Amino acid sequence: GYINTDVTPKPMGLTGSSLITARSVAVLLFLSLLLLILPPFLPPLPPPPATLLLLPLLLMILLIFLALSPSNEPSLYVEPLDP
Repeated sequence: GYINTDVTPKPMGLTGSSLITARSVAVLLFLSLLLLILPPFLPPLPPPPATLLLLPLLLMILLIFLALSPSNEPSLYVEPLDP
């Protein structure tokens, strides 16, 4: 049989371990087609309760608060040495 003795490094992203595969593209296209085709055939849904509509707003406020709050991690700044 054939034994692969090639030890040269292969560039990442161009091999079979690529993140975007034909299967993932096919799944995304299938889901996109479903989103286009199904809504006219499905019955309309009742509106969600008002408390559920507040959830994205509360999440956004929480994320902004976390982004602007100071970190508890120690600073890694090192003073430059002046000769």
